[in-house]
Amino acid sequence: MTNNLENSAEAAIAGRMSLGEKIKMYIPFYRGYKQKNLRRDEDRAIRDVVAKVIGGAKTDLSNAARATVGDLQAMRDMERVRSKVDRYYSDVKKGVAGYSGFGDSMKILESQLDDLVSWDAQLIDGVEMLKEATETLMNNADDGNDIKSDLRNVERSVDILIDAYRQRDNVMKGLVEQ
Repeated sequence: MTNNLENSAEAAIAGRMSLGEKIKMYIPFYRGYKQKNLRRDEDRAIRDVVAKVIGGAKTDLSNAARATVGDLQAMRDMERVRSKVDRYYSDVKKGVAGYSGFGDSMKILESQLDDLVSWDAQLIDGVEMLKEATETLMNNADDGNDIKSDLRNVERSVDILIDAYRQRDNVMKGLVEQ
């Protein structure tokens, strides 16, 4: 699966390059530099899409919150889950994209940038699970059904996503070796 993702990412990168950029790819050193920057840009674009899906989940949670009115414990649980989703959204939007300055002591290795492809695939899979869980929650809330178990499922999904994203972030910051 990783090879397919890498091949499709390279094809997407190559397809968006101008003729001048394609020619420069044959110049030593420039090729690696340009590919690194394109990988970083791809990562940023994927995280923007992921953030948009999370934004939809936030909307679903806001709509489902109406069903908790009158149940103090359910309202607290909903606010806790909404807070976690907000934090995850913020983490994804502001995450480390693999840039390091010329004089920075910690450098982002090309192998770490290659790992972004698999991390990004996990992000996409994870937010799809979150989206499904929040849609189920919202539908049950709209139907007047008890949403406590659905809310727990959403919270578990968010906790898994937050943990996985922290691992990715720590690797990109150089705090942990993969």
